[in-house]
Amino acid sequence: MRPRAQVTLCRSLSVSVGGTTVGPRQLGGAKPRQILVALLLHPEQAVCKASLVRLLWGGSPPAGALSTLEGYVSLLRKRLEGLAPGLENAVRTVPGGYLADLAFLDVDVHRFRRLGLTARSAVAEEAVLAYAGAIDALTGALLPEEDVDWIEQAREELDGELLQVLTDAAAVALEVGDLGRAHRWARAAISMDPYDEPAWRVVLECCERRGLYADGLRAYDECRRLLAGELGCTPGPGVREAFGRLLERAKQVDDDPLAALMDAVVRLHLAVSSPAEPTTEPTGPGVDRADAGDVEEDWRLLERFLSMARRHTEHPSRLSA
Repeated sequence: MRPRAQVTLCRSLSVSVGGTTVGPRQLGGAKPRQILVALLLHPEQAVCKASLVRLLWGGSPPAGALSTLEGYVSLLRKRLEGLAPGLENAVRTVPGGYLADLAFLDVDVHRFRRLGLTARSAVAEEAVLAYAGAIDALTGALLPEEDVDWIEQAREELDGELLQVLTDAAAVALEVGDLGRAHRWARAAISMDPYDEPAWRVVLECCERRGLYADGLRAYDECRRLLAGELGCTPGPGVREAFGRLLERAKQVDDDPLAALMDAVVRLHLAVSSPAEPTTEPTGPGVDRADAGDVEEDWRLLERFLSMARRHTEHPSRLSA
């Protein structure tokens, strides 16, 4: 039977067959493993020997570089054969170069891309499941131990693809009501790109649907501060609309003193944080900037809470239910 190996390029290079795994050092050293990586980054495409020489040595190849390259390929094949007989055929010789035969290899990066394409053409829950498989395929950065320019470029490209998949996946999960995945994927996208406003919108809408209005208001403030401090702008319409709905929902929870207090704190914060930009904050029901009377009322509510907290600290038994 044809052996099929599981190959990871993310977090660390490894090749596994059955219960046996080899890492970068067992593949023959730096140059043989870089040959394998170069072939895997161009799946089912022939890579000519001249291109591999440039990738391995840049503009200063050693004398006899082609012979040395062929020796490295031979060593790589022997290491693969030692892992599983027949696996050496995963590195095929083609006219003028070499090719990675994916009939022998299941590579995490390729699985990520394949499932991402499947998700984009699927709908509803099927799309969410495909996105989940794609995201789970990547367990870390692409080959973080490798410090060469062409791998760094591939790493940046893969990060960009992952960011787009996370943002798209979060939106689809939100649409089908899978709020756990939607929130988790949106937050993962924000950790990669803090200015990803579609991901921020998903976070706010997840909080709204779960009834976590205070969490949503805090998330909006986090987004607003970031954009104002780093880019000198305010959130876009989608984020502002979600914020407006959060404020309105919070106001409707009349029997929840904590929600009322949080609402007051947010209004006070907005009143003092952007005094020179009255038109850049959200507008509409529940989000108009507070007038002087509203500010006074919010301030009294906050003072009452602080006074109760102070009394409780000094005389815990005096705090009313």
